[in-house]
Amino acid sequence: MSGSTLAPPRADRGQQAPARRRTSKSALRALYNRRARAMVTVVLFVLSLLAARLVQVQGLDAADLATQAQSRRLITVPVLAERGEILDTNGVRLAASVERRTVVVDQTLVPEYSRTVNGQQRSGVDAAVTDVAIALGISQQQAREALVGDRRFAYVAKNVAPQRWRAVQQLGVPGMYSHLTSGRTYPAGAVAGNVLGFVGAPPTEAEQGVGQAGVELQFQDHLAGTNGSLLYERGRRGQMIPTGLTDETGAVDGADVRLTIDRDLQWYAQQAITEQVGKVNAEWGAVVVVDPKTGDLLALAESPSVNPNSPGSVNADNRGSRALSSVFEPGSTAKLITASAALEEGIVKPLDEFVVADRYHAPNAEVFRDSHDHAPEQLTYAGILAKSSNTGTLQVGAKLDRQTRYDYLTAFGLGQPTGLNFPGESRGIVHPAKDWDGRTKYAVMFGQGMSGTAVQAVMPFAAIANGGVRMRPRLIASTTDADGEKTETPVRQAQRVVSGKTADQVRQILTGAIAEGTGQRAQVPGFQVAGKTGTAQAPYQGGYSGYTASFIGMAPAKNPELVVGVIVQRPKNGYSGGVVSAPVFADVMSFALKQRGVHPGADQYQPLPLEY
Repeated sequence: MSGSTLAPPRADRGQQAPARRRTSKSALRALYNRRARAMVTVVLFVLSLLAARLVQVQGLDAADLATQAQSRRLITVPVLAERGEILDTNGVRLAASVERRTVVVDQTLVPEYSRTVNGQQRSGVDAAVTDVAIALGISQQQAREALVGDRRFAYVAKNVAPQRWRAVQQLGVPGMYSHLTSGRTYPAGAVAGNVLGFVGAPPTEAEQGVGQAGVELQFQDHLAGTNGSLLYERGRRGQMIPTGLTDETGAVDGADVRLTIDRDLQWYAQQAITEQVGKVNAEWGAVVVVDPKTGDLLALAESPSVNPNSPGSVNADNRGSRALSSVFEPGSTAKLITASAALEEGIVKPLDEFVVADRYHAPNAEVFRDSHDHAPEQLTYAGILAKSSNTGTLQVGAKLDRQTRYDYLTAFGLGQPTGLNFPGESRGIVHPAKDWDGRTKYAVMFGQGMSGTAVQAVMPFAAIANGGVRMRPRLIASTTDADGEKTETPVRQAQRVVSGKTADQVRQILTGAIAEGTGQRAQVPGFQVAGKTGTAQAPYQGGYSGYTASFIGMAPAKNPELVVGVIVQRPKNGYSGGVVSAPVFADVMSFALKQRGVHPGADQYQPLPLEY
């Protein structure tokens, strides 16, 4: 079969392929050993990494990690400064701060609550709710809403008194703690409330309340002080760790503010004006008591008044001081200024004689009338003031040029800032003389066509009582800071307005208004009083509505120790100052003189003839 290629023989279908060669035992053992060594190497490598990390954690990074852990346990809370007190002139507390607590809880820890009472075990959320409600004096529903849940921080109660917080502490509820806050209290209630003002709720737990009116607002920066802070380490249940890290920056307490107000006199004056406002159905009333020698405001009593413990109980209009903010036309009490100017300028003497009709016809055709129709009267200048004659006042005052009239009005303080800087205070309105129209230039001489506050109306009388020297009114006697350093508010003289002789003449003339004139209801038993009634139309929406009834006077007349002014706005039962306000003057002045131990003195003015 040459020249051909032979194909390999086929295997029969039933013939098996040759078997693989078996691996020897020694080869398998070697393979296993190699794998074991590899695994050991890997394990040793991993262990070495762990060991290195352990060395790093325990050695090199231990301090950093401890610091990080500690930082998670640290908490900073405010240390609130204690707000300063407001005191009366004798150091009696009128406003003070008291300790209060804001109670909070970590709700996730409350289920751990457990305590034994009379051998009985109380535990769990329900027991905590019941016990906390009793301790805080809140409802079960309020307590449940505060304690049940998964919040890590929840308010339980605010403005909590210390004794209630101590009762809660004794329960030992897990996760419950408190922040120290403060509340403001006014021990005398509504006494001087319109002067004191009030403090609003704090914006956050880390802040104090802020003064919203009166002295609380005016002296906010002095009273508030400066808050501090406390950094401490707390445990799982929120408690301070006794041996943990602490760092405290102390608070600087606020300064105390002492007023010139006398609490007892203020209380009496408030009672008197409140009773009269109700009796005559008036819109409001005010009593101002001044020491003329210093300008100290001894009482600023008002009705309606506000109790600073609950300022929301009255309308917003009644929360400020009307004696310093509400303006009115003073009416005939301003005739004191016209008389002082006329006497000082030498154009009249107390006993000069005049024929006084019930109408005054001005050169510019303006006509003015007295309060009532009457036949021509023969009056001395003392009689013109005693009987409060508008027409007689104009006869004399017309001899003063308009600029002189303006100069005396402003010199006595009308239309000028008092210097008190009290919140909401008005300076009044006295337009420049060049802007007076044909009627105003006459009307200002009997207290219309201009306006002022109750304090501004009283201060001209205080100037006459003080020998012609006007003192600036003073409401703040002193402040005392947290270190006990006291700063007195100086007594300030504004200016001499008239001579001592003129002031003496005016006082003598004004005794006639009490003895025989329009102010007879202002008499104080045992004392000679000098004063003046006022009855003016009350401005309203560009016109007039009702009357402003006033009486302002001083005693003892020869050497005055006190000046008292009473203003009643829009009385409905009576309207004149001699009827509505004079009796309140007599009541308050009588009390004030007795309280301050003032004796009548033997030296009194001789009465001047009112007619001829």
